[in-house]
Amino acid sequence: MRILLSVLLLASVHVNAQKFVLEQDQRIKEDKFYYEHTDLTYLTKTYDISDSWDITPFTGYRLIYENKKNVFETYSRFHIGAHVKVSGDWGKIVFRNRYEFTPGHTLGTLDTTNDHRFRLRTKYCLPVSITKYKITPNISDEFFFDLDHVDYTRNRFALGLGAKVGPIKPELYYFAEFKKSSDWKRVDVVGLLFKYDF
Repeated sequence: MRILLSVLLLASVHVNAQKFVLEQDQRIKEDKFYYEHTDLTYLTKTYDISDSWDITPFTGYRLIYENKKNVFETYSRFHIGAHVKVSGDWGKIVFRNRYEFTPGHTLGTLDTTNDHRFRLRTKYCLPVSITKYKITPNISDEFFFDLDHVDYTRNRFALGLGAKVGPIKPELYYFAEFKKSSDWKRVDVVGLLFKYDF
């Protein structure tokens, strides 16, 4: 009886989602493939703040396949945050605020501890759409904050070309990543991202 009541209760709940986004990303650095992730994000309703401003909360899960010390490892990450968008005749700016949690676990040679961090990205899309595929140049900068040690640890400056091919949104991008260890080190990365909304 309890199971039947639970099923009826779940069936009566209306999920007012804006959409789900499935994302696939591959990256190359120093002429070698080193990173890939698959991401499923749930976007809630978009709330209009004004005619040009809106905010969309989101939550999601990411499965990552990455070369760490010459060994490819697979691990998971959960995130929650919001997109704040302002648009006009001059283009569009999207502020992405995201809290991320990577659960600590041991799997094969992978041995990680719990990791908490906050990311803040500002992305500007030009008011240009080239060809029927709506190719749009963009530029962005992103800050990474380690919440475990309360420290600013990483920055990414990126240039990209986004497009729209039916329901799929590909984007070719380059970013210069500055990562803090004993000193700040720069890495140049080229990537190809695909997003599918449903």
